[in-house]
Amino acid sequence: MKRAVLVFILLGFVSLFADITYEGAASVRGSYLYLIGATALIAGFLRIGEIINYLTRFLSGLIGDYFRSSRILWILVVTGYAINVVSIPLLAFAKRWELVLMLVILERIGKGLRAPARDVILSEITESVGKGLGFGIHEFLDQIGAFTGPLLASLILLNTGGNYGLVFIALGVPGLIAVGLVLTSMMLHPSLKSFSATRKRQGFRGLGKPFYIYVAGLMLMSLGFLSWDIFTFTVKSSNTVSDEIIPLFYTLAMLVDGLAAIPVGVLYDKIGLASILAAPFTLVASAFFLQPSIESLFIFAGIWGFAMGVFETNVRVAVSDLVTPSERSLGYGVFGLFYGLSLMVGGIAQGFTYTLGKEYLKSLVIVSETLSAILMVYLIITSRRIPSS
Repeated sequence: MKRAVLVFILLGFVSLFADITYEGAASVRGSYLYLIGATALIAGFLRIGEIINYLTRFLSGLIGDYFRSSRILWILVVTGYAINVVSIPLLAFAKRWELVLMLVILERIGKGLRAPARDVILSEITESVGKGLGFGIHEFLDQIGAFTGPLLASLILLNTGGNYGLVFIALGVPGLIAVGLVLTSMMLHPSLKSFSATRKRQGFRGLGKPFYIYVAGLMLMSLGFLSWDIFTFTVKSSNTVSDEIIPLFYTLAMLVDGLAAIPVGVLYDKIGLASILAAPFTLVASAFFLQPSIESLFIFAGIWGFAMGVFETNVRVAVSDLVTPSERSLGYGVFGLFYGLSLMVGGIAQGFTYTLGKEYLKSLVIVSETLSAILMVYLIITSRRIPSS
């Protein structure tokens, strides 16, 4: 048990340092593209990395389910973080947008490979402390990294006269620390209980009806989760605040996300799937604060951050409780694929309804979140939750 807790702490710091690397690079990627002569259209193409990220998550889940080996699962995690530490520093030497795009895609492949395998490991080692609390602490540390990375990048640019190359190289250091910590974790906890017993592979059918109801509810929930791009577009087009204030909204959202992660995780340990209902209800409320008023916009950012905390903690934990331990790798892979698809479809649907008018956008949010809540309530009533500890 003590060793499992130590591995849990180490993996939390793995995410912290890895996020310093990724978020630090992401915060200056767009301006770096402008510096090397790329167009706004090219900057938009970077979004393809996210599509590949979620497709790779599905592939990672399939690999883990096919081999059902603790060693393979750890290899996926280590490889994912190793790709991160290689691809980000190499941006310093990428002077053409094609190379930048290639490295961004490579980094997202790394993220896709490690995420499902890491969540399988987390779901096992957090059983002794409570999965909700465990995932909540993990998300809290993750958000510290997400805050520190852009700050570090900003300080380097400020003190070097805008040396982007040095930023990317320096960001490789926390990435290297992350790889070292994940290797240590692997040595401390090489074998996973979920693969210790031989069990017949059941494929997608083995995930069970409750899991697919949950995924359907998640997709509806994601459909109404207003994209941050829609929010910042609204802020800019309404001229409510000056440009330098706009990043503060995201800072607030990430702060609330990090602070909410542990409490909502503890709530999951107490009431299970019912805790996820906080997300659709708060997302419906958020649609009413997308108004050209600085007070409303800050409230929206806070609500958005809280909902993100629920998504990154409770929504992820629930996957491990809805499938058997031996099916978790496939479960997280399928979850990642449909989550990514729903975010993309949601972004398009939100953009389309926004052009028709904000009332149409509000209706989209209300309808999708209400349907999501109905599915979640149905799931809570009809399925018996597997104990998390």
